[in-house]
Amino acid sequence: MGWKDLYEDFDELSQSEKLALFEEIKDTPFPEPRLKLDKVAEEVRDSRFSAGLACVHCGSEKIKRNGKYRSRQRYLCRDCGKSFNDTTASPLSGTHYPDKWLKFIECMLDGLTLPKIAKLLDIHVSTAFYWRHKVLLALRSLGHDDLNGIVESDETFFLESLKVESL
Repeated sequence: MGWKDLYEDFDELSQSEKLALFEEIKDTPFPEPRLKLDKVAEEVRDSRFSAGLACVHCGSEKIKRNGKYRSRQRYLCRDCGKSFNDTTASPLSGTHYPDKWLKFIECMLDGLTLPKIAKLLDIHVSTAFYWRHKVLLALRSLGHDDLNGIVESDETFFLESLKVESL
């Protein structure tokens, strides 16, 4: 019996059965659909190369296809000789969890701490730390290196003794 069957039969349940079902499933984490790596790479390619395919290293438009690696199209620049794929030199480069990036950024924007983000996304804290720095570096490269808005601070008290011991 799948979710579709449950939805179809839901109207046939009595009010008390509906409430009991709700109580049973309310704390059940529903799995988020995993984005396929191919789909993510395709979206990155469409946004990065909307003006035409160019080398991410030198900007040359003289490139050719250079096979596939793990279902990702590789390209070879005829000018600089370097190879690249759709995610090279992007924050998604080298990630094993491309499907978790959007949720990670949402958590960052919500101000969650790295341990909370790591637990929520089921990744290691060092991975969350690394991803945060990838996002910050990407923002800085777009020219967002100045802070603006209101900054608040509060006084800090340090325990300090100014007593001098006499001998």
